[in-house]
Amino acid sequence: MANRIKYINELDCLIRDVELVGAQLQETLDEVINNLVEKNEILAKKIIKNDVWFNKAEHDINEKCLRLVLTQAPVATDWREIASIMKMIGDIERMADHCADISKYTMSLAKEETVTLPDYFGDMVNVMREMVFDSVKCFRDSDVDLAKKIIETDNVVDNYFKRFCEDIAGLIKENPQNVEAYLNYLMIGKYVERIADHSTNVAEWIIYIVKNELK
Repeated sequence: MANRIKYINELDCLIRDVELVGAQLQETLDEVINNLVEKNEILAKKIIKNDVWFNKAEHDINEKCLRLVLTQAPVATDWREIASIMKMIGDIERMADHCADISKYTMSLAKEETVTLPDYFGDMVNVMREMVFDSVKCFRDSDVDLAKKIIETDNVVDNYFKRFCEDIAGLIKENPQNVEAYLNYLMIGKYVERIADHSTNVAEWIIYIVKNELK
């Protein structure tokens, strides 16, 4: 019984660690999105530099997961939760990587002439943001219904990105002098779509933890 209590306490600490990283991701993502408008190079550099924090957080959480497995002899249900946490923190770290990737292109855009974008670009970004924030919330609340909503919403971002690629290609043909800026936005759109994919992965792992179901 004492060992089981120790295991539960350590698992609770682990979950709080993941929630902390998720909260930091939310803050970073908002900085990234706001900076798409401001194009502040100092802020972009700060976001890129801060990616090291997420890398270390992923490493530390994975290490704690492995230590838990080696020292507490988890049962089958525990294995499912621990393995899912390791997968989720990997997805969260990748989202942070893409925040840094977007910031690199934002820095390049700061040096380019301002260009006209498809009017739904902001909508695509905002849908992705909602998915990320919902994924953090549904992890905290073990909310399967919210997880399913995130998975369904991924199609919305996919459709936006497909349309965005087509429209950016057209804008490049119409404005060849701005090809560099449009290519930067195309890459940003790609990372927006990838962040949405990783949010979907988190949602799927939450369903696996709660319901023992894989999508």
